[in-house]
Amino acid sequence: MNISTGKYKKEKSIVMENDVLKAMVLPYWGSKIVSIIYKPKNIELLWQNPGTDYKRTRYGDLFESGEFSGFDEMFPTISRCMYEGFPWEGIELPDHGEVWSIPWMYEIAEESVSLWVYGVRFPYRLEKIVMLEEDCIYLKYRAVNLSSFPLDFIWAAHPLFNTSEEMELIVPQGMGHIINSVSGPRLKKYGEILDFPDTLLEDGSTFHLGRMPARNDFGYQKYYFSEKMTEGWCILYDRKKSLNIGMCFPKEKVPILASG
Repeated sequence: MNISTGKYKKEKSIVMENDVLKAMVLPYWGSKIVSIIYKPKNIELLWQNPGTDYKRTRYGDLFESGEFSGFDEMFPTISRCMYEGFPWEGIELPDHGEVWSIPWMYEIAEESVSLWVYGVRFPYRLEKIVMLEEDCIYLKYRAVNLSSFPLDFIWAAHPLFNTSEEMELIVPQGMGHIINSVSGPRLKKYGEILDFPDTLLEDGSTFHLGRMPARNDFGYQKYYFSEKMTEGWCILYDRKKSLNIGMCFPKEKVPILASG
């Protein structure tokens, strides 16, 4: 295992590499894991935004106005909203939270990288440790409340995988329904509960929600599973490349799965 510094689209990066994986982290841009290469097949696992320059953002910008790639952290919220609890009621939380768009501090050790960041509008510290071991990336998190008042928050992992046609999302048994969260040409009703993986559309056709379709004019789907995680894992399976991308996590702390 080797850890060094390098460049990604002219931005400073931390490069972590072993015999199987090569990962790049941008500490000054939200600690984004911007690239994961599976070396035996030379496959980039994370979506890469086209262009040679990193698309910079400012604190409070919409997430889609930025680089729109890689693996970000969403904390202390997912969507833009107003905080409701004392003593910060009425304070606005930015889209995708605070930490994806600001610099993190970091420290490189022999086998890991530690990163941490402080809240802008709220008193907290979010910490992350990144490690590689064979064909796995291990991420450990800790959120520290720096005030004497309770602090409500949501944390979400936000990876944008480099998907291809027919790639399939596989989830544990018992997760058979989703809630549509974006109205569009295919899934028309926001908040509608639909069967997963195969759902019946308004025109009478069947659509496989968990399989990447061919390029089309339907835009994208975004949905949440209505059931909580029955087990702490999910898999993206690429039949054409004979490749699995799996995520494992404690289902008690990460009870909800979404896809978009």
